[in-house]
Amino acid sequence: MTLQRIPPPSMEAMLYHAQMEGVLPLTSQCNMGCIFCSNAYNPETCEVFSIPPRPLSDIEATILWLTGSRGPIVIGESITRINEGEPLTHPEFAAILELLREHYPDRIIRVTTNASLLTHDLIKRLSDLDVELMVSLNTVGHRERIMGDKEPEKTLRNVEALGGKVRFEGSIVALPFLTGWEDVRDTAKFLKDSGAWSIRMMAPGFSRYHPLSKYAAEFKLDEAREVARDLQKTLKIPVLFEPPGITTITPEVEYVLPRSPARRAGLRPGDVITHVLRRPVMTRKEAFERIRDHAKPQVVYNREGGIYETVINKHRFQPSGLVMYDDLDTEAWFEWELKSRVKRRRVLVLTSELAKPIIEHALEVRNLEARVEAVPSLFFGGNIGAAGLLTVRDFLAKYEQIGGSGYEPDVVTLPKRAFDPWGRDLEGISYRSFEQISGKPVVLA
Repeated sequence: MTLQRIPPPSMEAMLYHAQMEGVLPLTSQCNMGCIFCSNAYNPETCEVFSIPPRPLSDIEATILWLTGSRGPIVIGESITRINEGEPLTHPEFAAILELLREHYPDRIIRVTTNASLLTHDLIKRLSDLDVELMVSLNTVGHRERIMGDKEPEKTLRNVEALGGKVRFEGSIVALPFLTGWEDVRDTAKFLKDSGAWSIRMMAPGFSRYHPLSKYAAEFKLDEAREVARDLQKTLKIPVLFEPPGITTITPEVEYVLPRSPARRAGLRPGDVITHVLRRPVMTRKEAFERIRDHAKPQVVYNREGGIYETVINKHRFQPSGLVMYDDLDTEAWFEWELKSRVKRRRVLVLTSELAKPIIEHALEVRNLEARVEAVPSLFFGGNIGAAGLLTVRDFLAKYEQIGGSGYEPDVVTLPKRAFDPWGRDLEGISYRSFEQISGKPVVLA
């Protein structure tokens, strides 16, 4: 099928929307060559934008754009279509952090880094400015092969130097088919011993264009989740696996950090948060963010059928110590209910395999009916399964298949995260093209 591509907006517009979401792009430069990196193996028509190091003056002129966001200010995380490199390659990185802290004294500032460029002076600066890190370490025993790290011992010493000085999490893209599970376990233990308070373990995602895509079928998600659970028990810190495999929106606590406000308030793993500030909560995301964003939040929770109440003695935006998986945005959900008129119309929800059970449970909780269908990624192929990486072509292919069964919806819901703020997918094709070809109105949610 021929679909018309809409030219991308200006870079300034993309930066504006990124910062309004709390993401501060600095540079697309990177000093590593990770074997699992997808940037060099995207489909030809996939939109990804690279930027040189942004001048300090440019960031200073646009710093107020971050005011529109809630939650942490994020640097170096690949969330938008702007290719995120290694933030520490930016020649004015430290000055940027100082500018951020000056303007946002109470906000969490979180930087994702491979840690290779850390220095004693920079670690002290990070500590003084109360900046958090996500250290993308991935492996301790195969760094040159997996990361392209020419000085692996130096990088590991840098990570060790963070202990007790800078609050940080560690991340591992699990590649047991290349390194073995033992290296994954060793890497997790090294991160914990170096002071990491939490570890994020991720399944690798390979499109059909990636040289490692042949290994996608060999990766067993259930086995990886079991490894993460075992490491969590052994290391006694949160080890969260992505995708987590959750199938409900029940606001269940995954972990409670020791000596944290939540632990002192008596909360434990397995507790289900029911109310925060005397208002009911529906999802994990809602419970976590409402607790995070308020001082001394009053919390009601269910523990094995008993209902309890406590107050988490913390400041506004201070971490509570609760660790919970992400699921659905409650405000967005209720907006979808209103726009889709799901109570009166037949609604078809097209989403990813990962999101399907969560949406179905939310419908059950709200006593609503809609047809939810998982859409495979034809654009990327391989084992890509995130809703944000689906395209109009993928949605149309699935809709055509559904139409063959005789089902006729009144409205179709597509995942909002698959489109940029201008309604364009990763090929630059508008969701309006889906409306024109299918003849059905679309609600993005």
